[in-house]
Amino acid sequence: MRIITITILAVLLSSLNLNGQTRSIYGRVISEYLEPLPGVYIENSDNVLLGETDMHGQFRISIPQETDSLLFRFVGMEWTDIRLKKDCDTVEVVMIYDGTYNFMSFKKIDRIRKKRFDELLNIHSDALDKGLFTTKTICYEREFEPDKPKLDAVRKKLKELSKTNKSDFKDLSIGDSVKIPFGIDSSKKRVRTTYATCRNCTEEDYDYLIEGEIINKRRKKLTLEIKITEMQPYGSLEFRGKILIVGSDFKYEMKYFEVIID
Repeated sequence: MRIITITILAVLLSSLNLNGQTRSIYGRVISEYLEPLPGVYIENSDNVLLGETDMHGQFRISIPQETDSLLFRFVGMEWTDIRLKKDCDTVEVVMIYDGTYNFMSFKKIDRIRKKRFDELLNIHSDALDKGLFTTKTICYEREFEPDKPKLDAVRKKLKELSKTNKSDFKDLSIGDSVKIPFGIDSSKKRVRTTYATCRNCTEEDYDYLIEGEIINKRRKKLTLEIKITEMQPYGSLEFRGKILIVGSDFKYEMKYFEVIID
């Protein structure tokens, strides 16, 4: 009888210890326009996927007790990084659309983003009034992250790349062979994008390459006119509305994009 009692106590203590190592977090994610967001990825600070929202934007996840931050990711939305307060088990989040700000300075973009960010408390209250949220008090911290420092770094990098590419462009001559790396929408056999900053990369660093001979050069946007000599593994591809095959030519702007020179 004593042995059975000790065994039961051991199992109970083990169970309590296990439950003490994790906690459950549940809640809901909506957009700034009060739309439930299904399929939002929820990750920890190490980008380990913890779960995702259901068709109603709701979720329930288990996390280690020491986890104090969560990251919410969704296509078309600004990523939302929050820091959990003690005993925070209901997390209701409003995500902001990732807007397009054409012809604006970085400072102005951040002013607009900050104004939208400052409206989140009011949106949370509206969601509570409409029954989308259940808690009046937000139990996590969320800070505004300006884009300007990151955009300034990107601009600096692009400026350096442009300077390097100008030098490469100057050294290229008609008749030279080059290789153009590209991405692809394989379902439509269409060139999806060109690769950007990647100095000192080799052809092994890229998924696909178009090899060709320079038949003309234009200084505007550092444009190369290239006649295709090889484009394995595809016999044809679409690029900017034009069908490319071996023997055809196309224009490639190398101001900010990679060109591999043998």
